[in-house]
Amino acid sequence: MSTTGTNPTIFIIGFIVYIAFMIFVGWLSSRGKNEGTDYLTGGRSLSVLLIFGTIGATMIGTGSSMGAMANGFRSGWGGSTYGLGCCLALILIGLLFSKMRDYDFITMSEEAQFYFDGNTAVRKLTGVLTYVAEWIFIAGSINGGAKYLQYLTGMDTLVSKVVCVLAFGIYVYVGGYLAVVWTDLIQLGILLVGFAAIIIKAIPAAGGWEAIEAAYVAAGDPGALTFYGLGSTGFMAAVSLIIASALGEMGAPTFRTRIYTSKDAKTARKGYFFAAAMTLIFSLVPSIVGMSAYTMATASNATQVLNNPDFAFAYMATNVLAPALGLLLMIAGLSATLSSGDSDAIAGATILMEDVYPLLTGGKRIPEEKMKNASRIAVILTLFLSFLVSLRADDVMAFINTVLGAMMPGLVMTLIIGRLWTKRVTGVAGLCSMIGGTLFGLSYLLVPSLTTVVDNTFSGPAIPCAILTCVICVVVTLCTKRSDKTEKQILDIVLEGRTDLQR
Repeated sequence: MSTTGTNPTIFIIGFIVYIAFMIFVGWLSSRGKNEGTDYLTGGRSLSVLLIFGTIGATMIGTGSSMGAMANGFRSGWGGSTYGLGCCLALILIGLLFSKMRDYDFITMSEEAQFYFDGNTAVRKLTGVLTYVAEWIFIAGSINGGAKYLQYLTGMDTLVSKVVCVLAFGIYVYVGGYLAVVWTDLIQLGILLVGFAAIIIKAIPAAGGWEAIEAAYVAAGDPGALTFYGLGSTGFMAAVSLIIASALGEMGAPTFRTRIYTSKDAKTARKGYFFAAAMTLIFSLVPSIVGMSAYTMATASNATQVLNNPDFAFAYMATNVLAPALGLLLMIAGLSATLSSGDSDAIAGATILMEDVYPLLTGGKRIPEEKMKNASRIAVILTLFLSFLVSLRADDVMAFINTVLGAMMPGLVMTLIIGRLWTKRVTGVAGLCSMIGGTLFGLSYLLVPSLTTVVDNTFSGPAIPCAILTCVICVVVTLCTKRSDKTEKQILDIVLEGRTDLQR
């Protein structure tokens, strides 16, 4: 039974109705449009509105809502740093990578191979790294949604994670990529309405801004009220989280997929810039609601929330809003999780089909007529592996700062250098920098002594990992020679190495 005072039965019924509606939308939107490889790409014709909607819904996901709200609960305006990093990521993706739509790439591994002189090893390693990255992203969404369900219904942690996987997994399985895009657009609308409702009510419910300030001063943490909470978290910790979130999103295959499946490069760029603006504005919301939640929880001695700030979102929904609006916000909270999880699920399935499967089968690929069914199997496998990873996840924001901060810079910084230095950077350099950055990240996660040194110096692994990756890539490039292949010859090599999606 829930400890919130909310009737869990009403919430469960609302949740079931909502999921049923999402499944229907997914089926309706994809009728006749998800055969073969279109199941994974949606026909590669997304408009600005759909690009904006699906990116926006994904961005206002587990990290930027539940995780950031928990961070706002702990460190005041520090809860906005994650959103700032995400905004920066969207701007950079739009500026640097939207042009890649012109090359008709399908996965990041193809893009990486193109940058690095057609190097096959770079392509293979990128495929593996991006697939593992998707496990991490999906696991974060599962964990966030499970926290939410656990608080609202009293569900066992394991059961709640299973429910979350099934919730978005079913409509992804049914409708493929177009189901993800259209349900994301609907979920974005729900999220914006829900958060608008809570932001209006939050501060008055806490007793006004003066009461919020007094709560943090009384707790001995007036620094939480400073610019981006720097007085509470510290400059280096804030920068580390911003970089970790920015690099994490820039390395997320789901965001590259939005480029590859857009109508054209201009459409992709506009969609990203609009989403960046929305993300920057929205980034302030988790802090405000999180601080209000802290003030209320402290005043009422709500130990469940005080001991686990990831519950702050659900706490506010059940204690501030009228029942109808509260139910809407609770659904909005789960929408945040679903809209992130579904996007990563279809991106992960695409990587498995296009990159990992050929690697495991010596280059063999799934025939076009079998692609849809095989892709559905890929969705199931990807979700299962991500579920296993989620069993190791606990705190949402800590998970982002540590795991993503450790595992993504090696890949992302290599791709950024490759994009900016395409005519000079070498395949060997790309391979060495990815390996070096990834090994450093793994060492950080697995070697306690290194973890301590890095955390004490940089407040997380993102900064040193990014620097190391850049140094390796530049140094090895200067010590090696690029081939004399033309851009067209390299592009031909890339496209010859994948399933023909254009015929």
